Amino acid sequence: MPLPTPTLSFTIPSIHDDTVLQCRVYHPECLAPTSILQITTWNKKAAIVAHPYAVLGGCYDDPVVDLVSSTILEQGFLVGTFNFRGAGASKGRTSYQSKPEQSDYLSFVGFMIYYMYLLSPPLVSTDLLKFTRSDSELHDLTPVPSQALPPPRLSDPRYVTAAVHNPHPAVSAPAIAIREKTVEVSNTGPCLLLAGYSYGALITTYLPPIISSVIAQFQSPVEGSAHAEIRLRAECLAAQQNEVMQTQITSLLNAHSHKRGRSLRADDLLHSPKVRKSSGGVRMGGEENLRRASHDSHRSRSSFTIETPEMVRRSVDRVRSIGKTKRFLPKRQNSASSDKANGSQSSFEHVSPEDGSSKMDTVVCKEVPGIGSGLQTAYLLISPLQGLVSHLLTLWSSRSWKDQIPDHEMKLTVDPSLVVFGDDDLFVSAKRLRSWVDKLSEASKGSGRFRHAEVSGAGHFWQDFEAVKVLQEEVQAFVRTL
Repeated sequence: MPLPTPTLSFTIPSIHDDTVLQCRVYHPECLAPTSILQITTWNKKAAIVAHPYAVLGGCYDDPVVDLVSSTILEQGFLVGTFNFRGAGASKGRTSYQSKPEQSDYLSFVGFMIYYMYLLSPPLVSTDLLKFTRSDSELHDLTPVPSQALPPPRLSDPRYVTAAVHNPHPAVSAPAIAIREKTVEVSNTGPCLLLAGYSYGALITTYLPPIISSVIAQFQSPVEGSAHAEIRLRAECLAAQQNEVMQTQITSLLNAHSHKRGRSLRADDLLHSPKVRKSSGGVRMGGEENLRRASHDSHRSRSSFTIETPEMVRRSVDRVRSIGKTKRFLPKRQNSASSDKANGSQSSFEHVSPEDGSSKMDTVVCKEVPGIGSGLQTAYLLISPLQGLVSHLLTLWSSRSWKDQIPDHEMKLTVDPSLVVFGDDDLFVSAKRLRSWVDKLSEASKGSGRFRHAEVSGAGHFWQDFEAVKVLQEEVQAFVRTL
């Protein structure tokens, strides 16, 4: 099944040099239910899938990226894709050492970590779910706007987080699990899966192994920096999507309850403890204004757009009433000025000059306590580039001794990782890939954290139908263990 229309289409600046990068985010059905039967728990799981070499036409519309992303999305993961510099409509050009691309990837990692943390589906009464699910004639319902309702008692055990039941039946035990004679149990904690295909897999391999070191760069960013703008973007979009989910699921429950002739009590419905009112008008990334085409998405109810949602107009009016603020990045051209968020509900605050002068206020990013706590990192590499090809694409910038595992690859033996490659790869010989994965398997010391699958008849571009089926099954089986 191909990817649906993205829930969000936007841009962010690269932390390497502010280059503007195209990004997309896809919400699973659990964050946009259209049926009562789809309401269940979302465990804050997300994935990023990186595309092949831009010089050879690689971008986030690549068929293999589409296949892998849609497979992960069907498992209830929030999925993000982005264009490296020089790919698609992203600015800049492809480098010859891969370091700028590594920063591009980390820029989107920073966005996704904050976005998934701040994204919070509403709470639904378990008693209400039992009542609505008792109807034998459930149909898909189109949500309609409804008025806001008072919050429930958060300590009440009758409330759970709303999300969607996976409609796809479970498949048989994965081949990777059978080979290792183990039975995997899915983790219910938050997880961020970092994935890549071809050149994207190469960049994924070079990412720093400690995710906390990445988060630290975004916790207290310098005013006007790319890190600060990415934080602003993540918070703004998460707040707006929280409001969308609140309205959508409330409308869904209201419509079904009215259909059955029952009026819902106020404390039966929905409230999200982390819904933050949108500050509106904040800068949405480097070199863009609020009417940039990349902001728009064609998904009517779950997408972020500048033109249509009433909540955006209310946010803009609220910000205008506050007054002028300091331009976020004076050195950039064609940029929209950044507006401040509500200090009591946001991780950003405006600080006035201590001397009482008429200088404009500055925006200060506050640390978000607990972000990244308990977050499991996992890796998925499809047709990774190894040997001479990887050295050529990085100009030998990270070359290591033949029998030595580089530090950046050791993370694959510590965190859950899967490598999938074909035995007929055009760019890397199967012998070379077998040697590489065997070395990593040995280093993992039988922990089962590192796994690999060699697919017979598969080439680098995955054009064989049977090979594609195997790839999809391997990815699906791996993701279900996370």
